[in-house]
Amino acid sequence: MSPSQFKQDKHKLLAIPGPIEVTDEVLEAISKPPISHVGPEFVTIFRESIFMTREVLFTQNGQVFIIAGSGTLGWDQVAANLVEPGEAVLVLHTGYFGDSFRDCLQTYGANVDEVKAEIGAGVDVAALEAALRRRSYKAVTFTHVDTSTGVLSDAKVRSASDGSYPQSRGGVGSI
Repeated sequence: MSPSQFKQDKHKLLAIPGPIEVTDEVLEAISKPPISHVGPEFVTIFRESIFMTREVLFTQNGQVFIIAGSGTLGWDQVAANLVEPGEAVLVLHTGYFGDSFRDCLQTYGANVDEVKAEIGAGVDVAALEAALRRRSYKAVTFTHVDTSTGVLSDAKVRSASDGSYPQSRGGVGSI
């Protein structure tokens, strides 16, 4: 079936962080038989996905992780694998997801500081830079698009503020 022949059924618009609405082209692509996760076709697709993700995140050689799961799975992976109990993490807070990421990190024993934005606004760059001067952090986290408040954080500014720490960027609603 060619892409022009495939049309999804009419349905109510799904406007939540995830799962998300997808185009007819995406639905057609995922209707194909699965491929082996160790086969050459998958390796090529995954490599291309890594390069494209780096482009979206404004890095040429940064280590990106593509997670086949929810945003909360991503938080859990960061908290369990990148941060040891007692280590300092800075959460850039723009809404509900900042609260949840903070709670997850604290569950794993991280010492969490937050830079909170006013509702509907991004974190102030001067406040971020002041926090980075006050203390050394193992990691800095932010939600790229916080659907709870409609805030789009400027990933390029966040990256340029200080590149000496790992960053965790929640991208469920943006990438």
